Amino acid sequence: MNCGKGRVFTFLFAILLFWGGDSLIAGEAFELEGDPTDNDLKIIAALNKLTYDRIISNKNTKGFAYRYTSRWYSPISVDVYVLGFSKREKLSLIRVESPKRGAEKAFRDFLYEELTRRQAVNGQTSPESAHGSAAGAVSEKRYLISGGLALLEPAASVYYNSKASPVYTSSDTLKGMFGYIMADLLLAGIGYYYASSTIHSHSAIDTLLGKSTPSGNVMQSPGAGVFLGLLIVPRLYRLVGAWQDTYSHNRILELNVSKSF
Repeated sequence: MNCGKGRVFTFLFAILLFWGGDSLIAGEAFELEGDPTDNDLKIIAALNKLTYDRIISNKNTKGFAYRYTSRWYSPISVDVYVLGFSKREKLSLIRVESPKRGAEKAFRDFLYEELTRRQAVNGQTSPESAHGSAAGAVSEKRYLISGGLALLEPAASVYYNSKASPVYTSSDTLKGMFGYIMADLLLAGIGYYYASSTIHSHSAIDTLLGKSTPSGNVMQSPGAGVFLGLLIVPRLYRLVGAWQDTYSHNRILELNVSKSF
């Protein structure tokens, strides 16, 4: 029995790892002139422009010189680490982390362009900032569609948000969809098993007493609430994720971060 339970918990843990499509080994980096102290205020200003003033300086730097994280209520989740190379060279290594590889690349592009953009000279903008509406071919995502799909089938919501979006890479899409499909199957199976076990059998005494015969329908069993509750869990989880994905996608398009997806 213990061995069987261990396998179930292992399987559940594996599902949770894939569920949100998060990267276990992630991060996008680039070099920036100047040491971390010189770049401190510039990085905070750039990140606050991206997140509408939802960035804080985190004292838990994990060995880096500086670390900046988005506030818990921010729909854009980003973690930025800064490390200095040497005082003589005065170079900073900027590492950008986010739950999805696609978002990491988009946020890295934004920071690089924002921090290295040259001032306009003689009325001409720099090449880094002159891409204008290059991302205009990609349309905005709709909150209503993404949220509606999340309630019907979370995997479909992931597909909608990932299609032609800088927030997702192909691996993000596969892991996200696979995680929700497996979570749905697993939770539905557990809920159905529990609900069916609460259907009481009809004895001869019950028949003599004129009691109604159980229909055998799981939805009419005492455990139906548990069955429905387990099905709702991944949908509520995805509803939050759908809002975050839609917001991040539209914000990236608004800033024209990426030239092509």
